[in-house]
Amino acid sequence: MKVKHILLGLLTIVILAVAAWAIYTSFFKTNYKFTKPAQAAFVISFDDQYVADWYAQRELFSRYNVRATFFITNTDSLTSTEVGMLKTLANDGHEIASHGAKHVNATNYVEENGLDAYIQHEVVSSINTLQELGFAPVTFAYPYGANSRTIDQELLKYFYLLRGDSWKVQGKDINELDKIFYSYDGKRVLNGLGIDYGSGVTIQDIEKAFSRASKQKEAVILYAHAINNNADTYSISPAMLEAIFKAAQKHKLVSQNFKTIVL
Repeated sequence: MKVKHILLGLLTIVILAVAAWAIYTSFFKTNYKFTKPAQAAFVISFDDQYVADWYAQRELFSRYNVRATFFITNTDSLTSTEVGMLKTLANDGHEIASHGAKHVNATNYVEENGLDAYIQHEVVSSINTLQELGFAPVTFAYPYGANSRTIDQELLKYFYLLRGDSWKVQGKDINELDKIFYSYDGKRVLNGLGIDYGSGVTIQDIEKAFSRASKQKEAVILYAHAINNNADTYSISPAMLEAIFKAAQKHKLVSQNFKTIVL
């Protein structure tokens, strides 16, 4: 009898686990009808507020027909000059998106203040400010890549796509990091590979990722911050950026931003 109860208990646990997973996966299948066919592509984005750096590379983006997403934070501190630069970038075909109002760690903030406070102070505030400046943000990148299923669920009421972070893992090739590849399956929470100077990612790593994306008709997701030659932890050099764009052309990857990858 005891064995029977144990087996029944184990069966119940398995059934509940399967049901929970079914609910989770069904939720994260998009409610939107994304019509983009699968294609070999790369999506590059830049975080924070390095507007002058990004603007200075307009010619580089244009030369390689690259359309990036710029995830903006601290929107209430943008100068009129920076707003003008962002509008020019938007007119060039780039996407202006949200990176939170004050660049806070979402999981820590929610733990300390609650989910409703996070949504109002970080999400709604960011959306409203960007809209007042003339932008229409439809995608969001988590500062520090800090997210959870609960937070994702709430933010997906406001955005088409969310972006978390991923980093190079010692002993593993970049093309083995499945989470940085989007297979046009309607998934709405994506992870980008950090490629700043401090990430340790090389052009050889990028080539491997691009080769996989090309062969499997996937989009590989990349992100950085500042663009300069300072070799700072959170910066990428124009030369490295150009090498990435050349590699994308070599592997016949189309440039997409977060908005155009699904719309």
